[in-house]
Amino acid sequence: MAPFDPTIGLIVVGRGDPRLAGATLASLRHWRGPPARVVLAVPKGREHAFAAIAAGAAVTLVATAEADLLAAGLAALADHVELVVAAPEGVVFEPGWLDAMRDRAMLFEDLVGGIDLVHRAVKITPEGDAPLAEPAHDAPMHDAPMAERWLLPTLRRVVRARSLMGALLWARVAVLPQIRLATAGEGGDAIAFVLALDQLARRGRTEMGFTRHARHLRLLPERRTGFDAGYGLYRRLEQVAEARRVAAVGAPAASHLDLRVERLRLLAEQAVRALIGRAGKHNAATFLKGALAARRDGLAVRRTVLRDLRELR
Repeated sequence: MAPFDPTIGLIVVGRGDPRLAGATLASLRHWRGPPARVVLAVPKGREHAFAAIAAGAAVTLVATAEADLLAAGLAALADHVELVVAAPEGVVFEPGWLDAMRDRAMLFEDLVGGIDLVHRAVKITPEGDAPLAEPAHDAPMHDAPMAERWLLPTLRRVVRARSLMGALLWARVAVLPQIRLATAGEGGDAIAFVLALDQLARRGRTEMGFTRHARHLRLLPERRTGFDAGYGLYRRLEQVAEARRVAAVGAPAASHLDLRVERLRLLAEQAVRALIGRAGKHNAATFLKGALAARRDGLAVRRTVLRDLRELR
């Protein structure tokens, strides 16, 4: 009997800088066989920003509500492929990734899906014309202290929150209609993928691990202040808490991501950055102000929602 060689479709979730989605699509040149179908799913109203990239890469552009990006991408692929790969913008494939994923799908028929976390981050400036250029933070820093050249990157890699990493989700199309696919906000793709994988675990065997065959491109903000970092951290914690509430609906099963540990990782990473990083001490006070501001905003939104619900009764 001839070995099962599945046809593969790719969903690229784009919502930010179109160059990041373009870098993901450009990395498909490294695949030995191109995917049967490629869909670029973007939020409705932003399709004009991605039109040139979609036309140049010969992909199908799908525009829909942000929460439905994965579901819309799957609907455009389901009738044509047997395996679906979902990638956030900025995750760049290397040649070995497709071979490794295809081998696992062919060898283990009970494996219905998996997530590969991308721990290799590549930071680029907003003005950079070449998203695939080598990252500035990976260049030798002979004038930097030893803590910044070795200790800080190592510690951050160990404690880095999984929800902040790039992530690749792959699954068999046959089981995907049985689960609910929802897309989180910007930067929440890893959490959305984990929630999907938790549902797939009820249909068969799943796996979650790290891959060395991909990189995660991240745009450096033009001005990164402690206030921005604190505000962003608290918003991430709120997103993790919401993911926990969603996962607890019905009969909760074991999750691929321990959200309590994820909270600790988020806090630990910021602590390492503040204590050892070059700008950490300068931004410590504004970091706390940013976190408190995000907390106030979150409480204000909840109070507004509760007041509106009481008025509807």
